[in-house]
Amino acid sequence: MARSLLNMPPELLVQILAFLPVQALLKFSQTSQYSHSLAKSSLHTLALGIHTTRVSSAPPHEDDPYNVSVVIPDAQAFDYLTLLSFHTALTTNILFRHGSTLRNLHLSLWTLTEPTSRALASLSALRVLSIRIEAFPHLRAVPHSRFAQQRVEQHKAWSLLASTAAWAPRLHALRIDGAELNTRQLTTLLRPSRWCRELWISNCAMVGPELWTFLASEWEARSALQVLGVMNCGGQLDEHVLDLIGALDGLQFLSLRGCYGLDSDAVEKRNNEAWHIPECILSLPRVVNESGSMLIEVDPAYLEADD
Repeated sequence: MARSLLNMPPELLVQILAFLPVQALLKFSQTSQYSHSLAKSSLHTLALGIHTTRVSSAPPHEDDPYNVSVVIPDAQAFDYLTLLSFHTALTTNILFRHGSTLRNLHLSLWTLTEPTSRALASLSALRVLSIRIEAFPHLRAVPHSRFAQQRVEQHKAWSLLASTAAWAPRLHALRIDGAELNTRQLTTLLRPSRWCRELWISNCAMVGPELWTFLASEWEARSALQVLGVMNCGGQLDEHVLDLIGALDGLQFLSLRGCYGLDSDAVEKRNNEAWHIPECILSLPRVVNESGSMLIEVDPAYLEADD
């Protein structure tokens, strides 16, 4: 059966292999040199994470057929720079190897480095990109100065990616979580796209309210955008921001979870009266201190028991 399968035209084989889970595709690639070449050209979707423990490598969706979790053996024996160098080298190697075929890429990174940015920028076939920056595993004490330097380096890496991404004009979906990314870098990355249907920006503290102005009045893809999530960033919500959201008339889903400035009632009212977005996840409710007192009353018996 294998011989008859490989006798099929390679154009057809690549289309068939594209539906295989990553693990099955890897096993197929080991059967022959020709199979290896076909498999290399058939990897279109990949969710990649590099971890120091098996616990941290457990995927959020265990049934994801495209998830690859790499666990570094004996990671506790290596220092921070060695682990980070391995993390960067392995990630960039995989991206360059499959750069001409990857269309959907989901990355869990400790940080974004300039070598990784260059590899990402070269993915000419990419249409969907998801990047989640995770906390570096504290296997050994790392100086605070090193983390500060890492933030500076990540900022430079985002500038590099934003200005050189070959896939930016053809981007369909972008998801970024926990990055040292500012508003200018994000808008530079998004600006060439005219067909982006989905945008998620989460826990990016440097992304401010200027994002809303760009999305509503400057971005050519605003009429194509259907899914928008701006969570725990984007500055303070006010009536002007709500007006700008109203200009995104193609939205079918909106999440403002973690945003502050206006309570959920105000946002819900605007959606009911003006936006009419089918699915809208509201911002945090406003905390109102009706009594005006910030004192906490403690039971005296509790204090006596503690003594």
